[in-house]
Amino acid sequence: MLTRRAACAALLGALAAAACTRKVEAPLPRVRVHATVSARAAQVLAEAARARRLAEVVEAAGPGDAELLWLADPAELVALGDRVADHGAPAAPGVPERFQDPRRRFAPACARAAVLLVSPAAPFPVERLSDLADPRLAGRVAIPPFTDGERTALVGALSASAGEAAASRLLAGIARNRPVLAVSDEDVPARIGRGEAWVGLASSEAAAAGAASAAGLEVVYPDQRDRGAVILPTAVAPARGSPPAALALATWLAGAEAEQLLVARVPGLVPLRDGVPVPVGVRPAMALRVVALDWDLLAEKKREARAALEGWPERWAR
Repeated sequence: MLTRRAACAALLGALAAAACTRKVEAPLPRVRVHATVSARAAQVLAEAARARRLAEVVEAAGPGDAELLWLADPAELVALGDRVADHGAPAAPGVPERFQDPRRRFAPACARAAVLLVSPAAPFPVERLSDLADPRLAGRVAIPPFTDGERTALVGALSASAGEAAASRLLAGIARNRPVLAVSDEDVPARIGRGEAWVGLASSEAAAAGAASAAGLEVVYPDQRDRGAVILPTAVAPARGSPPAALALATWLAGAEAEQLLVARVPGLVPLRDGVPVPVGVRPAMALRVVALDWDLLAEKKREARAALEGWPERWAR
């Protein structure tokens, strides 16, 4: 029979042996990420990367300092030039070809759309972007800043798909309609909810929040009877010369698991694959008519739109 002292020694020895054999997790690789998607989406990425032990996401000082880029639209990534390499991005299986980049400079990871928010008080069914210039809505259309990235991308997409003249006519018509100038996308549903406007233009993320609010606003993906809505995938790519951890994180972000997680946790992000459940106010891209775009032309037209939109709406209303 063991003495008490011997029993204690045996127990301590067993505990020490267990401690020695316990698996010690290695520290996660740190990946510097430059993201221009919403803060909520970037937060979900950081949490998921840590939970799946892919990487510890660190905010980069800018695109030049980043190892992984996650940008709000393809034009932003194209504008970075040789910071990304042809065929350097991971594959995005299951995503339709029209949202992919033929040169594989980026992988699409969900999308964002320019949509209309419509109040029950609107005097007619609002279905098209051109309806924002209808005189029946004069003084009742809420518009966020047209000089920010989302609106310049929208104008660039319209210019690339329908021509500069058509895009200019639309901008001038909306300007002459005395729009209610919102301070941000999030301010658009607030203005409609307070009765200051009947219709608004906003990102699909801000619109999803408005659709879920007590105001019960309808989210309309415009121009479904003709050219289609402007839906731009977010663009994911490891920067040229990045470590393997950046490519691993990009590969996860471009995959189906990440898409389902992002659509669920960032309302308003549009899924690009079939079969992804969507929240109120969101429609999957596969169910929509969508404007077809060339990403290099979009980048060129977006750059031109940024300069042309200075002074909107005053200069355009003449």
